[in-house]
This record gives sequence, structure tokens and C-alpha cells, in this order.
Amino acid sequence: MNGIWFVKNNDEIEKPDGAIFNLSPKNNKSNVKTDVENLWRMFSLQYLPEIVEDLLIVGITVFTADKKIPRKIAGDGWSRELNLNIPVLQYEKWNSVKKILDETLSFLSGDKWDISFYSTTERFRGDKVNKKYNIKSASSFDCVSLFSGGLDSFCGALSLLDNKKNPLFVGFKEYNLLLRRQQLLIDSIRDHYSQSNLDFVQFNVSPRRPTNISKGTLFGESTSRSRSFLFITGAIAVAAAVGKNTPVYIPENGFIGINVPLTQSRSGSCSTRTTHPYFLKRVNELLSKLDIGHRVENFYSTMSKGEIINEQKGNFVFKNMYMETLSCSHPCQARYDGESPPLNCGYCYPCLIRKASLVTNGFVEDKYNPHYSLNKEFIYENNKIDGKASDLKAILFTIRRFVDNEGKPFFTKGLLRKQGYLTSKEYELYERLYRESIKELLTMVEYEDKANGGQLKEYMGLK
Repeated sequence: MNGIWFVKNNDEIEKPDGAIFNLSPKNNKSNVKTDVENLWRMFSLQYLPEIVEDLLIVGITVFTADKKIPRKIAGDGWSRELNLNIPVLQYEKWNSVKKILDETLSFLSGDKWDISFYSTTERFRGDKVNKKYNIKSASSFDCVSLFSGGLDSFCGALSLLDNKKNPLFVGFKEYNLLLRRQQLLIDSIRDHYSQSNLDFVQFNVSPRRPTNISKGTLFGESTSRSRSFLFITGAIAVAAAVGKNTPVYIPENGFIGINVPLTQSRSGSCSTRTTHPYFLKRVNELLSKLDIGHRVENFYSTMSKGEIINEQKGNFVFKNMYMETLSCSHPCQARYDGESPPLNCGYCYPCLIRKASLVTNGFVEDKYNPHYSLNKEFIYENNKIDGKASDLKAILFTIRRFVDNEGKPFFTKGLLRKQGYLTSKEYELYERLYRESIKELLTMVEYEDKANGGQLKEYMGLK
């Protein structure tokens, strides 16, 4: 494919060579379904600042391309060459940051991005305000925080409120069951922190087939490494409505953030880099060069998941609601086992990190799919390369590798270096974090062996 073109409502482009996506709000014209305009309409704003509108459009278009162009067409079956043409209001500014944007997205998704811009005067859905739900005092908030409904973002919300912040939480409506779970968690927080000023907004982006591509053409991709970039651009839009220089928080444990591959086969883009410090630095560099005054921060960047839970384990809301959070990479798969989704599976990588962090802090009860137990039988029954036990086997390999190499100088630093540039101080901080996170995983393995006769330590050759 020679290129992907995006047009606002009435943009005119001459016979582009490639797929076309129309961002029109009219259902019969648009093939990018979204309610993102509510992020500013609810503040009684007709428009976002031009550069922030452009940033949001870039987030939407990048996510659309990522979701609709299959990785199967790439030479290696993964890393695609993605050429986008995006309409922007501030053409000169965007041309000046093209290199930074391409490099940032390439680091995030593992693809080669080549983004071009063309000038437009067409504003994006700036024709009205939302009168049904109106936030009357945007200035009463002092920060914006992403809220996924996962354990980290839930703890992050509690931490902000405990520190007397007034956060406006932003969620992504990936599917209706998740929307309801996010709202359930927010309602529980709101009830307990009734004296605090907080609110919650959600948005959705759902790409369809390009207007000029036949139905027989392969379009669609299950992975979406760029979702976090879209999530951030939506949060920046909300922050712009709240006030100048309002910070945006993306709470996630540092072990997931640095994301050292569990095995060699999981190197590179097979692992998410959503909150890797290098990615967040590049995002903030991009914002600075665009004269956007908001910064994106992860205040959990040097903390393990267990350390995050340790901070909140005495919190009434945490103790009553942590089991309702969703950390799973496929929470709707439970329906195939006759269970009601969404439900943490208990065996994917995020679930295993979750379980380790909870067990380390004495929380041995949680909601997982009851059809699966972490033991040798589970591994042998799901022994395919991409089987259900693949993440557990990779974690067991990682623990064994750590035990075998713990005393060797530069071992952990060498693993960290493969994932992206870090300063010498960051190496020191993340080496500690990596060790603590592996110890939490080992604690989980020992618990599973004792509680369920798992024989996992025996499987990986440890007594």
C-alpha cells in the first residue's frame, strides 16, 4: 500500500494513491467512528486550541492505521511500513517535529512510521457543545489521570486523592463491559472521597474499512501498540480544557514500563513500551516543541507492582474493590469457558504480574478464571509455543535466568539496555526495580507450589 490518507469533513485531495479514511461526524461519510468531541464539548467549548486539535487528530489517525493495517503483510510478519498523510491546522509546526514523531511511534509500536502532513482550515467537530453533561468549573481540577480500570490506575487514583489532588480521570471505551467496570470503580472511589473534587470522562475511537477499499482486501489487526498514544492525546485534550500546564498522569508500575523481554523471542515490538521512560521523554519532547504546556508523567515509574499495592493495602476502597479491577490482556475470553466476562484469566503476563504483587502483600484471594491453575499439568496441557502456558513458562525462564546470573556484574544492566536508552541514574533505579519485581514473581511461584501443589520450582530446575 502506497499510503493512507485522512480527511476532515470537507477536505479536498486529488486522487490519492492509497486508502482513505474520512473523519466526518456524519455516519454515512465517516469510517472512523468516535465520540471524542465530547472531551471538550462537556466543558462548553466549541473548539480545542488548534495545536491540541492537531495532536488529537494525529492520535486518532495513528491508532486507526495501527488497527486496520495487518502485521501479516510485513516482510517479517510484524514490523510494518506505515505511511500516513494527516490534515493539520498548524502545518509548519508539525513539519518541524516529523522526525521526533516518527521515531517516537516507531519505538512504541515496532513499526517504521513515515508521517506526512498537509494543511487544512477545516475544524474537527466544532459545531456545538454538549448540553446534557456539562462540567461547569474546569478550573476546579488540577490534574488529569488515565484510568483504564486496571490495578495500577486504580491505585494511582487513590494515591492522587490521598495527596489532596483534584483529578479528572480519562478512560477509553474499548468495549461496553469494560466501560461498566470502569464506572463501577470510579463510583466506589467517588463514594469514599465524597469531599474531593473528581470526575470521569470516557471516549472511544472505532475505525472501519477505508472508503475506497474493496471488501475482499485484508484489513484489520488484533494488536494495537499505539492505543496508549491515542489515550495520551485524549488526556492532553482534556488537560487543555482544564487549564494551562495541567499535568497528565499515566500510573503504571515500572516493571511493565521498562519491560525487559522475558525471553529472547519476546524482544522488540512483541512487548509493549507504553510507559518506558524513553517513550515518555520523547512524548514530552514532542509536546514541548509543539508549544503544548502539558507534561505526561508516571509517578510509579520506579516502583514494582507489589510496592504500589503496599502503599494502598490499608485503604478501605482498595480492600473492598481491588478484585473488581481488570489487569488481563484478554478479559472477555472467559465466555469460552462458560464464565461471565470480563474476568482476569490468571495466566497471561499482566495477570501473573498482578497475582505476584497481591500475593507478596498477603492478598491471596482474587477473581480469576477458575478453570486454570498454575501448575505443571497446566504447562503440559498447553505446551504449544503460543499456548495458554506460554507466559507462565517465559516468567519461569526469567526467574531461573535471574537466579543463575544474580551475582554477575552488568547482567541486569545489559537486559535494560536492550529496551531503550536510560541515564546512569535510571540504570541504578531500574536495576533495583527489576530485582524486586523478580522476587515478587518468585514469591508467587512458591505460593502456588504450596497452595496448589504446582511443582513450578521443580519444573524450572530450582529446589
